Amino acid sequence: MANKKANRISVTQLKKMSLTDLPPVVLVLGQEQALLDQAKAYFEQLLSPEEQEMNYGRYDLSEDSIGTALDDAASIPFFGDWRVVMLTQPTFLTGEARKNKVDHEFDALIDYLAQPQPSTKLIFWANYEKLDERKKVTKAVEKQALIVDASKLQGYQLTKALQQLCQEQKIQIETAALELLQHRVDDQYTLAAKQLQQLALYVGPGQKITMADVDQVVEQVVDDDVFSLVANTLNGQQRAALTTYRQLLINGNEPIQLLSLITSQVRLLLQTKILRQNGFSQGDIAGQLKVHPYRVKLALQQERQFGLQQLKDMSLELVNLDYQIKSGRANKEQALQLLIIKFSSRNHSQTRK
Repeated sequence: MANKKANRISVTQLKKMSLTDLPPVVLVLGQEQALLDQAKAYFEQLLSPEEQEMNYGRYDLSEDSIGTALDDAASIPFFGDWRVVMLTQPTFLTGEARKNKVDHEFDALIDYLAQPQPSTKLIFWANYEKLDERKKVTKAVEKQALIVDASKLQGYQLTKALQQLCQEQKIQIETAALELLQHRVDDQYTLAAKQLQQLALYVGPGQKITMADVDQVVEQVVDDDVFSLVANTLNGQQRAALTTYRQLLINGNEPIQLLSLITSQVRLLLQTKILRQNGFSQGDIAGQLKVHPYRVKLALQQERQFGLQQLKDMSLELVNLDYQIKSGRANKEQALQLLIIKFSSRNHSQTRK
């Protein structure tokens, strides 16, 4: 396990390596498109345009045999110091069923990996979630290759990667604005990277991206509208709640989907209130509930406005309404609207805790 970690680097680390520093065998593994794009751009600039004509080989292993690619890799460079050989579609490293009839000489590949040509950079482009590590050929590649991690980013790694991207692009962004951005793109690095480019153009050179900028530029997700709908309902703001509900229907959201989201939001407020009253911190609550920290942060800002019994009552009625609709005893669109009217009409002078 220690060897695997030592043999693995991030795309950010890869971009700092010179052609000389790059080892003879490299495995790019993962499905985060923005990271794959960055790695691709790095490999494409390793050789000058003149050198690429003679010393850059690209082989699609769903059509080309590994033997042909290895013959190229074993050759010395023409009028240059280095040769780069890119191998795409190496599905034989995965557990996927073979979609082609190309016969690959795996013994020849294993022999080459044991003694690779020093002047060649052999790159396996494995844009897959994972490899089949039970296979002999996969074990051989992983043992010899420098693994470039292009897998989906989560949690602290995602935040750190976005902060690094901001530094590279000379962008400043508020912490709260970055949190909101991650929430709006559902923690997808590739989408966040694209939105950061748009935000940079929106605020202009040398300006800092704020929460207001993110709110203006990055499209609000359905969860945010549901968050507002629940808050307005529980606070007795009936007109605002019904306006949001009708707009969600106009936008194509099904009542059953909205009922599920509303139930989830009310349950989150209820659980957050109970855990907060029992001394749990924001981070502890996020970990306990396995919920995005930003959603917990918003819930903590709101739950104090509502009474514990108020949240319990609405949660129970939502569960009952779900049963009524699914059993055909209630009209889904009208029943959910009536529940919103019912709760937004109540006297909410209960004690908040």
